[in-house]
Amino acid sequence: MAIRILIADDHRILRAGLKSLLTSDPNMEVVGEATTGTEALQAAQTLRPNIILMDIGMPGNEGLEATREVISSVPDSRVLMLTMHEDSAMVQECLRAGASGYIIKRAAESELIDAIYAVNRG
Repeated sequence: MAIRILIADDHRILRAGLKSLLTSDPNMEVVGEATTGTEALQAAQTLRPNIILMDIGMPGNEGLEATREVISSVPDSRVLMLTMHEDSAMVQECLRAGASGYIIKRAAESELIDAIYAVNRG
């Protein structure tokens, strides 16, 4: 069974690139996209993805708050934070919010794929 993924990022071109990359893996299926934390929460509740790729830097810093809400309302979904921030304080804040992982946007494609598999395994 394919890993069901929701992409939450406010940049259209990034969502398109992520979708193209992820759907090239036969074990991954992008089931939805969101541009805000509110949309991500609603989509997660409806679609019940295995993994949510959540941008921490959506307008209003919605990524962290949406992560807290998703983990609370859709406990079977796991959040992998996607960000350009590399400082350890931000990593800790993401983990405290309930994220299962954290990956930098400049990471190699293979690192993202590996991170999704790792987070999906728990």
